[in-house]
Amino acid sequence: MDRNLVFAIVLSIVIIVVFQYFFQAFSPPPQKVPSTTEGPKETAPPRDARPEEFKPPETDPRPAQPVAEDPRAVKSAESAETEVKDVRITVDGLTYRAVISSIGGRIVSFELKDYREKLNGNTLVNLFPPDAPDTSGPSIIFTEREERFNDSAVRYHYDSSETSVKLREKGAKRTIMFRAPVKGGITIEKSYTFTADSYSIDFSFALTNTSNEPRNYLITFPWKKYFDRNTGTSFAWDSAEILLNGELKDYYFDKIRGDEEPSGSVQWAGLGSVYFLKALVFGKTPASKVTLFKPSQDGVAEIKVRYGGMDVPPGTRVAADLSVYLGPKERQALSAAGNDLSRALFYSNYAVLDIMAEYLMKFLRFCNSGFTLAGLKIPGTNNYGLDIILLTIVIKILFIPLTHKSMKSMKKMQDLQPEIAKLKDKYKDDKQAMNKAMMDLFKQYKVSPLSGCWPMFVQLPVFIALYQALSYAIELRHAPFVCMPSIYLCINDLSAPDPYYVTPILMGGTMVLQQWMTPSAGDPMQKKMMLLMPVVFTYLFLSFPSGLVLYWLVSNVLGIGQQLLTNRMAR
Repeated sequence: MDRNLVFAIVLSIVIIVVFQYFFQAFSPPPQKVPSTTEGPKETAPPRDARPEEFKPPETDPRPAQPVAEDPRAVKSAESAETEVKDVRITVDGLTYRAVISSIGGRIVSFELKDYREKLNGNTLVNLFPPDAPDTSGPSIIFTEREERFNDSAVRYHYDSSETSVKLREKGAKRTIMFRAPVKGGITIEKSYTFTADSYSIDFSFALTNTSNEPRNYLITFPWKKYFDRNTGTSFAWDSAEILLNGELKDYYFDKIRGDEEPSGSVQWAGLGSVYFLKALVFGKTPASKVTLFKPSQDGVAEIKVRYGGMDVPPGTRVAADLSVYLGPKERQALSAAGNDLSRALFYSNYAVLDIMAEYLMKFLRFCNSGFTLAGLKIPGTNNYGLDIILLTIVIKILFIPLTHKSMKSMKKMQDLQPEIAKLKDKYKDDKQAMNKAMMDLFKQYKVSPLSGCWPMFVQLPVFIALYQALSYAIELRHAPFVCMPSIYLCINDLSAPDPYYVTPILMGGTMVLQQWMTPSAGDPMQKKMMLLMPVVFTYLFLSFPSGLVLYWLVSNVLGIGQQLLTNRMAR
């Protein structure tokens, strides 16, 4: 084994170490649109200025009822709040359980039935955790000239007596509607349409002007998310995510300074983590600006989305339709929600790695779910550990020509060691002549000194892309492979490190065996370097996702088999 191969191996170790500890830190930062204001705090428009034009909402042709015909419309917000109690409506869908409060007309709890906070735990993931600081929503900020109010404290009327809604059939829908009169002869309506098997919720609001004066409001949506600063996980991608002018902008919470205000066509804006997303989706009625706030000390991140201006002439009703996505960053769920929400799922800030990771995940999903061939249903494995093994076999097969050529070249290099030793002794005082003579020797026997490096270098992008996929794909979250605690062989979460270190130790052992079988140049220093490699790799892989360690372990086992076959053919 020549020194170039040793150099390649050492360089590969350095690349993996740097990637493991510094890759996220050196990811390209999101492009920031220059701020259009002096700070993140919103200010009301000047007294004589109208809010910016709001094109999407259409005036309802039905005229609003006069004030005298609706006694509730003349009540102030304060008097209404004293007469309406908090009513909580539960919507129990197939994949979620939502709770909406009549105070603010907001979603105050949204549990995901298919996901749990902890492995083997009973607590469901809740995107609006009730024990966290106030992160419910969506609420609306109305700004008119120098006046501004937030409807989060408005006590809405819920006219129905049904407070428990169960949606048990796919596609089943139910609309929950609230209405509240506020100051100035304005009545606010908010409605949510839930679908039994969808994480996307149709959301609309309307303003009815029963006064004799025209009204115009600047509409802003505050959006909050609680995150735990003390999780300690290296995969916590807590960030503000915005689809701005057709391009995804991602702002990590720990890098938000508080003066960013991206503006343009905002198709959707949300707050997400590595696995989940809560987003306001504007679709055909894009918002105009998002203000980012530096997260608070108690772990609350906030953005404010400026939707635009809303004109409400006397005796008219003006409505706007949006939607809210509350769910996992899972390809099928995001695609079903539409509005390019699938852009929120990405594995790397580098396009090539992101594309590779997506195709690797497509293969794993294909193996996991099965397929139909000529009308016959071929079942999937339903086990992502087995899928990773199948992926490793396919990758190994694809690299057989390159690996086999490398092994043959290394064998030839071993056979040439006596000739190389003679050249070193002959030209020991003339390095230039020695190098030329060695290159002529390699050319004569058609041996490339770098051929042993290529398999490792070519597989490195695959390794890194798979690292990204296994770390950030929600399918691998809490996905088990095998669990036999009695013998401490337990992989119950392929996205997390092996708790018993079984696979890293086996991986290190297979590396030792593979190196022992690989032709060596006989250099004592190189042999010591090769013995150090399994120790370094085993230490690094202790903190890697167990699915990635499984990939490397199976790859080593297949490499050992290929080396046995190559050695036998060489005899």
